[in-house]
Order: sequence, then C-alpha cells, then structure tokens
Amino acid sequence: MGDGVAERLSKSVADDLLARVANGEFKPGDRLPSEQELMVDYGVGRNTVREAMHGLRTLGIVEIRPRLGAKVLDVRAENALANSAISALLHDRTIYELYDVRLILEPAAAARAAAHRTDSDLAAIKLALARYRAAHELGANVWHADIEFHHAIAVASGNSVLARILTPMADLLANARRATGAIPAAADRALYEHHAIAEAIEARSTARARSTMKTHIKSAIWALGQLEHVDATTTAGTVG
Repeated sequence: MGDGVAERLSKSVADDLLARVANGEFKPGDRLPSEQELMVDYGVGRNTVREAMHGLRTLGIVEIRPRLGAKVLDVRAENALANSAISALLHDRTIYELYDVRLILEPAAAARAAAHRTDSDLAAIKLALARYRAAHELGANVWHADIEFHHAIAVASGNSVLARILTPMADLLANARRATGAIPAAADRALYEHHAIAEAIEARSTARARSTMKTHIKSAIWALGQLEHVDATTTAGTVG
C-alpha cells in the first residue's frame, strides 16, 4: 500500500472517530474500542489504526496508555474536525491564496468603511465585536462572531459588490476560522485587533483602518501556520 493511500485511510478513520466523539457517542472519560475492534470495524490494518490514534492524541482528543488503550479527553472535537477538514487545503496552499485575496480586499474594505459608514453600520460592527468578546470570555469558539464582524465591515464599505465577493469567501474559509478560533493566542490577538479596527472606523480614519485590518489578516495567516504545524506534526508522527 502506498504512503498516500495509507495516510488517507488513517485520516478517514481519525475523522470518523472525531465525528463519533463530536456527536456524543464517546464522551470524556470513555474508552475507545480496542485496536482489534477498530481494525474489524473499519476493515483496516493495525498500523492504520495506530496512525489514526496518534493523530487524535496530537489533536488533544485522547490520551493513550499501554494496556489501557485510548481515553477521550476533550469534547472539542468540532474544532479538531475543522482542523482536519482544511488539512488538504493547507497541503496544496490553496487556503493561503484565499487569505492573500483577503489581504488585498479587506484592508480596502475597512478603509472604505471608515470613509462611508453610517451610524447603523457602526452599530452593526460594534454588535459583532461585542459578540466576539462575549464568546471569547465564555471560552466558546469565536468564529461565528468573527465572520459577522468582517461582514459588517464589508457592508459598511458601501460597495455592494465588495460585500458579495467577500461573503462566499467567508463560507469557503469557515472551517479555517473555526479551527484558528480555537487557538487561544489567535483569539486573544484577534479580539485586540478587532477593537483597533472598530475604533479606526468609528474615528473615520481611513489610513488607520486600512493598516489595522492589514495587520489583522496577517495575524490570521500566522494562525494558519500554527494549524499547519500541528498537521505536519501529526503526519510526521505517522511515518514508519
């Protein structure tokens, strides 16, 4: 069996197990089925099962102990699933090209929002910011509020075409935002940057709005790099 086929098989097993954790079939503290049981359930070999379990351990979902097997540690499987779902895009760099388009368009959108926003536009931006802060303080994933914040800015730009371009991009990048939103350092940084962007738009400072949004998108690209590091670590750990 080629390395690519083996990697796809182990990833498929890991993704299915993550889904079973996410839907509550396996809860924190539960033991996952034994290696032998998983081999039978999925029709794969021992190495494939071990590689899949190593991936789950790297993502912080299970702990594995000799003779005791794998125990579920974390119910945040949805975040890990999002991470898994974007791994192919990380490998072929497509996701970085999408973020490069954001880097081209969103600073311009922020600058236009600073120049053209209405009071109602500003209220929508501040509401999205408040929702982001609330989710962050509650320890929830902030990605819904993140998308809402950027959409409000696109609308505030006054250019309906720009908003229509950025909205489907947000849909394409939803998994990436879900995954990066679960990285504490990334969420902390994004909250600070969202405040700076909103303040610049409120002050009608086009230059500052453009600059702060550019910094923010670069921070998002940094967060992607953190995901890629985890993905590379998982892959490296399955070789052999």
